Order: sequence, then C-alpha cells, then structure tokens
Amino acid sequence: MPVLAILVLIWFVSNVINLLVLIRFTYKNLDIIEDHLSDCEGVVNTRNLWGGGVIGRHMRLSIIFAGMWMPKIMFRRGDFTKNAHLNIPRHLRWRIWAINICLVFKCTCIAVLSYAIKIFK
Repeated sequence: MPVLAILVLIWFVSNVINLLVLIRFTYKNLDIIEDHLSDCEGVVNTRNLWGGGVIGRHMRLSIIFAGMWMPKIMFRRGDFTKNAHLNIPRHLRWRIWAINICLVFKCTCIAVLSYAIKIFK
C-alpha cells in the first residue's frame, strides 16, 4: 500500500501543478491568442458567453484547444476560419501543445492508477 499512496500523492501534486500552469497560462496569454483569432466566430461567441472569470477563461481556452486539435472539424462547424490555428504565434502554439500533451499524459496516469488500485485491492 505505501507504493500506491506515493503514486496517488505524486498524481495529486502533478494535478495541482497542472492547474496552476493552466490558470497562469489563461491569465497571461489568453487575450493575446484571442486577439489573433478575433475573426473566428466560435472564439468571439465563447468570449461573450463565458466572460473573464476563472471558469470562463478555462472555457475560452477549451475552444482554442479544440481549434488546435481539430481545425478541419471546427472549420466545418463554422467556429474557426480555414487556417485560423496558424494565426496563433508559434511560441504560444508550442505552449498549447505542451499543455495538451501533459493533460493526455495525466489521463493515462489516471487510467494506470485506477488499474493499479483495482489489482492491489
């Protein structure tokens, strides 16, 4: 059990760090990204709907994540213009991808952790 407790603690600390990184990223870079995507209807509508609170900024970042992950689908839906994701400055695109990869890695860790808990019971 101590190994499992250590894994849970590591997972918890990494999630807190990830949350702090997301909050810092949204407060520092979200407005810059939205300025570069001002011609995208989905970004403008999300900004008007959710506002500037913590949850609102997270929701606004989520639409940008979706536009980065699925640009063709977002274009077909009418939320983004054809190559809008390329309008974001390269250094911010790299940060967005790093955050996305980190989130996918965390989900994988959660799956492994839940499997480990099931086995060690």
